[in-house]
This record gives sequence, C-alpha cells and structure tokens, in this order.
Amino acid sequence: MDHPVTQIAYNLLEEKWIPVLYCDGKVDRVGICQALTDAHTIRQLVASNPMDRVALLRFLLAVLLWCKEDVKSCLSALDEERTGIPNNWLAKLKENKPAFNLLGNGKRFYQDGSLKSKKTRPIGDLLVEFPGANSVNHMRHVVYGNSSCGFCPACCAMGILRFSVWAPANGSYDASVNPGSAAYAFIEGKNLCQTFCANLPATNPRTDQAPWLENGPSDSPDAVAKFAWRPRKLWLNVEDSDYHCACCGQTGILATSLCIENGWPTPVTTGQQFCKDVLLEFQQLNSDYKAKKTDKRKLADKVVKISPIVFKCRMSALSQADSNAAQAPENESSEEKIARIFDQLYAAGNKKLIQELTRNPTKEEKSLLDQQDIRAKKFWDADPHLLVDGEAVSLPRLGADVAVHASQFWRNALRLQRVQAGSVTAIGPIVNKFTFQDCVSVRLPDASDDVQSRAKLSADCCGELQALLKQVTQNPQRQHPEIDASLKLLTPSVENQIRDILGRRNALTGDNATEDKAFLHKVYAPMVDLAVASVTPGSPLRRHAARNCAQALLNKTLEDFFEKKYHMSNAGTPAAMSSKSKRERKKGSSK
Repeated sequence: MDHPVTQIAYNLLEEKWIPVLYCDGKVDRVGICQALTDAHTIRQLVASNPMDRVALLRFLLAVLLWCKEDVKSCLSALDEERTGIPNNWLAKLKENKPAFNLLGNGKRFYQDGSLKSKKTRPIGDLLVEFPGANSVNHMRHVVYGNSSCGFCPACCAMGILRFSVWAPANGSYDASVNPGSAAYAFIEGKNLCQTFCANLPATNPRTDQAPWLENGPSDSPDAVAKFAWRPRKLWLNVEDSDYHCACCGQTGILATSLCIENGWPTPVTTGQQFCKDVLLEFQQLNSDYKAKKTDKRKLADKVVKISPIVFKCRMSALSQADSNAAQAPENESSEEKIARIFDQLYAAGNKKLIQELTRNPTKEEKSLLDQQDIRAKKFWDADPHLLVDGEAVSLPRLGADVAVHASQFWRNALRLQRVQAGSVTAIGPIVNKFTFQDCVSVRLPDASDDVQSRAKLSADCCGELQALLKQVTQNPQRQHPEIDASLKLLTPSVENQIRDILGRRNALTGDNATEDKAFLHKVYAPMVDLAVASVTPGSPLRRHAARNCAQALLNKTLEDFFEKKYHMSNAGTPAAMSSKSKRERKKGSSK
C-alpha cells in the first residue's frame, strides 16, 4: 500500500505512518491524531514486528497521558458512550505541532541538531533486522554507501520509537528504562480505545513535560517520560530518491545514514545510585580503581555491590574498623566513608575484616532492606506492562535452543502477568546475540488457578521426558544427544498444543486428577511415540517394543506425579487417614 509523503517536514501528527486494522477489516496507515480520534473504530495496531507494536502502543499511551489529565477514567466513560476521543483532547498536540516534524531544517522529532556534523553511521543502526557497522547476524542483506539503500520516514519513525522500549545496552550505549531483554504483557480490548484504557496507569497527574519537547531527561521522570524514553541521540541524513525503502518498499524521501550517540541514561534506583557514588569515591581516592582488572578494582566492585547493605546494616561495624577516624574529613558522606575505610583495610592487608564486611546479607539484615537496595538490573519497577520475577525477565543463555525458549516463553508470561482478567498478549525478545534481536508474541490463556496448575504440571512432565526416553535405550547411562535433539524439535509444536488447549478449555467438571492425567497423556503420549520412532535403531519390531516400554514409563511417571500431588494436598484429611488404615490392614494389621 503506497502512502506518499505530503510535506517535506513529515509531521507525524498528520502523515500516514502508523499501521492499523479497523474493526470493519480495512487496513490503513494513519497519523497520531487520527489514531487517537479513530481509536473506537480501530481494532488494533498491526505493525509486522511485535517490537514495533509494543513501541507504538506505549508511545500513544504517553501521548494520551500528556494530553489529558485523568485520561483512564475519561476513556472509560467514552467507551460506555461508544464515542471516539474528541479533538479538544488533542489541543496540546496542535499547539506543539512543530515538535512532531520528523524531517526539515528546524526542530525534529526525537533528534538533536548538535549531531549534524558528527561522523555518520549506516542507517541499519535504526532497525536491528538490518546490518550495522558491527552486526554479525541480521535478517536483511543490503549494500550501504549509496542513495539506493535507505529507510522511508515511516520506517525511521518506527525505528526511533523502538529504541524507547528495546534499546540494548553495550559498552557505548545505555538501555532504555528497561533492559533490551525485557518482556511485556498487554490487555487487548475489542478496539484500540479499550486497549488504551486497559493498559494506562491507574492515575496520571497533569504534566507539561514530554520527551518530544525536551532534549534532556527530567530529574524525576514521570510515566510520560518513561513510556517514551530517549536512550539515543540521533540525526537522520535524508535525500530525495527514486529508490525503494529497504524495509517496506515505499519510494520517495529516504534516510540513507544517521549520526547517533548515547542519549538519556537509564534511570536508576536509590540503591543503584548509591553504588555508583561509592565507585566514584573509590576512583577519586586512587586511579587504580578506574582500571578494569586490577586487584583494587576487584575490591571496589565487590564493595560497590554490597554497599547499600553496608550503609543500612553495617556502618557501626565499619566505623569500628576505622583506624584513621581522627583524620577523617569533616562532613564526610557515607559514600566517602565506605570507600575510605575499605581502601584503608586493603592497604593494611586485612582480608578477613573485608570478607566479614562484604558477606551476603543475613536473614535479619534482609528484613531491613527493600527491593531497590539489592536489585542488580536497572528497570522501571512500577511499569504496568513489564514482566518481572524479582528482576526483569531475561534472554536465554547463549547455549539455549532459541526455538524451545520461544515456544516456552508463554509459561513465564502466564506466571508473571500482573492482570487476572481480559485477553492478554505477551511480547518479549527471544534472542540477542551479536547485536541481533528477535521477538515473539503470544496470546495467553486465562490466568486462573486451574490453568496455572496445568501449566506447571505440563512443565514438570516435560522435564522428565529425557530421562524417561533414556530408559528404553540399550545404555541408559550415556548422554544420548539424539534424544535431546529429538525433544527440541518436537517441543515447539507440543507447547503450542498445550497453550491452545488451556486457552479454549471450559471449567473443569468431575475428578480433577482424572482430567489432569488425561490432559497430560493426550499431550505427551504422541510426543513420546515420535521421539522413540526417531531415535531407536533397528527393526520395526524393536521400535514397537521400545514404544510400548516408553508409554508404560510415561503412565508410571504420571501416576507418580498425581499420587505425590494429591497425597500432599489431602494429607491429614479424614479420607487420607482412612485410606492409610486400609493399606495398613493389607499389611496384616489386626484392626
């Protein structure tokens, strides 16, 4: 679908760049204003990459929070009346229209004019699917260095917003408010207006600040700033062209290169800022603390990691270890004191006392700490969409199978989602190796206790399959990589089947144990058959015997699961006591 540029400035409020699906089935691109005013007739955002759908939704939520105070309750009232967002809500957008110019010589959207004269980089830095200067893995193959390769303004706008959510951190750049490996869950309404309402924070005070108006972050960023963070400073270099956009195929104005630098630093918690200040104090004491691999830097890193605990729980013990307290500077801060005394202990070679002061927190000390004191990763803990398990959900380890991780991502999302009602979609990265990133989007089943229970049961059963299949081989003590490979190939389709069953099943009736057992047998019996058939050498008769043996072991495994589960849940009940008496009588009891 061709959407020609109507103005050289390419104003994002008016140009057609956001892909949407209307409730009547029409697919179109719209500007920011139309996306908001037509929200009650738009079914959903339909960017082809799930990362872009997250970025667009969070950006539009930021715009709504900025435009209208207490927007959540106002949207709820509009939905009841089945009317769209009125134009008077968008007065701030129209007053600040130049701030949304993506191109042109004046102020540009999310761009910094001070970078114009800086060294340029390939435009592929804007979208991870394309090769950049140092990328190893990518999905598109292009040749840079001439005007035939570039991105249209719509794809550039999408790439800029993607940084707000998925910007990866490395030696040169910071992440956004959450790590580049973060995963998110969203409630989907019947139309975009309902989706907005369901995913907005509960309250929002009036604010006049916004990332599209500022080149620097606020000292105390609010939800508007964090939904639309600017982790990169950049400037697009554009030219008029008859060539096609390398991403979407549209012709016309193309951005062929960009200037890019680190942007807004990732927000930190109070505890993380304290750690940074302690490290700075170490480095001011001695330049050896700045080097990466010196013994002093190793000490500093160890102390920095535990410094919030030292500050809250061990300052008295630290003061007792201070042999130069009389020479301490007046009005010494806690950060200065921690760095000075540990440097003093290191110089004295007092390893025992250093080890005692930097030990892991005790149970009593943990009760004095909050999550912000001990959190390792930087992320927005009040983010209404983020999937958090102590820390933000992370990518699989480098040796993990990507297909298996992607197919099992829904389990973590189901367990960690913060909403208990509504149609929920989870979106999260599945691989980020050598600066390449990909993403998976899944519709989650209802997060009821019964569904959660079956999801856990199926995960436990899946974890037993490899050991089970080894038992039907001639040498069960071997590693059997062929079994591991077979299970990895079969897992994605089985996971999809489990998610589909849990997503469409009705309320349980009858005996839960019987139904749960039937559910697991239905899912894993065919998987065991296929795995045995693919890894068992020899005649058909031998494979048939191995298959029968594997099915018998599967049945026994399921029996053991449910005997343990229901025996533990019913322990101490009259029924359990009665059944125990019967077993005792079978052993020869006289009563």
